Amino acid sequence: MKNTLDNVSVIFYTMANICDTKSEIPVMSIRERSAWISLLLTSAIWGAYFWKIWPDLIDDGALAASTTGVFVSAVVVLVIVQIVLAILLAIAAAVLRRRSEEPPMDERDQLIDLKAIRVAFYAMSALLIAVSGLWIFGMSPLVMANGILASMVIAEILRAASVVLSYRLGA
Repeated sequence: MKNTLDNVSVIFYTMANICDTKSEIPVMSIRERSAWISLLLTSAIWGAYFWKIWPDLIDDGALAASTTGVFVSAVVVLVIVQIVLAILLAIAAAVLRRRSEEPPMDERDQLIDLKAIRVAFYAMSALLIAVSGLWIFGMSPLVMANGILASMVIAEILRAASVVLSYRLGA
């Protein structure tokens, strides 16, 4: 009998963490949702940017003409889409939760953010050291600037992925 009660309590505990039992809405804080949005948008928009300019990065001479328009459009799209999705997320959270504000960050949220920032910092430091070595191979300043941009994008993706993973694993 004790074994059965233990199994039932484990099932209820697991289900309580997955869904809000009152409304069957998946439990995910606004911070985790924001990290998911940042991860997906950053990966998609900057991935498309680097996919588009990759052939020009290899052919160093053609890079200057094509990069400016693609870069500006990537930045504008990223900023507009993230602002719109952040507003929609806040509205949805207020409607679904019947309250207008998210509780303040607790120690767990702060620890998750700090660990994610540490991961991003180490990654960006290593990548910037690697990019600074490109001058040895005679790369143009524009190629190196795109290498620096790629370092920052990869660091942001790692930060958002670390936040998502920490929330998913319950760290």
